Amino acid sequence: MPYHRREERDRERARRAGAAARALGQSALDIALAEIGAAFDQAAVVNGFKIRVERLIRRGPSHPALRARFGARAAMLRGRSLDAAIATVERRWRDERKAFQIASALGGGTRLSLEVLRDMRLVLRLMRFKRMEAEYFEALAALCNPPTAMAAE
Repeated sequence: MPYHRREERDRERARRAGAAARALGQSALDIALAEIGAAFDQAAVVNGFKIRVERLIRRGPSHPALRARFGARAAMLRGRSLDAAIATVERRWRDERKAFQIASALGGGTRLSLEVLRDMRLVLRLMRFKRMEAEYFEALAALCNPPTAMAAE
């Protein structure tokens, strides 16, 4: 069986739900609702998050968007092992989540910090799962070092 990217597998799952509804002889509306339901169910939400994290990893730590998003947070991990970094990010995520809940109750609050920490949590945990300790230190060094300016000639 050939390998398909996660995006393709996600679309195929929605098509299979429609095909199953079609095989049961359901109406076109029910078939469409089955496909929509499969495309936006909990599995699709989880897959969407995984797709986003895979894109982050594919871009690499020197990508400007990743530097902008994770640079400040990566600085707090300097000098820590991968396991210590995971514990630190987990603790910060819990603190930020509590602060966001309080701010939301008072009518304010922004989710950006929570989203950055959530992405970092998953990336770091994935790196630990895949035993990417060396890549972690390389990525941390790339994120923490200021970008070098290139002179236009």
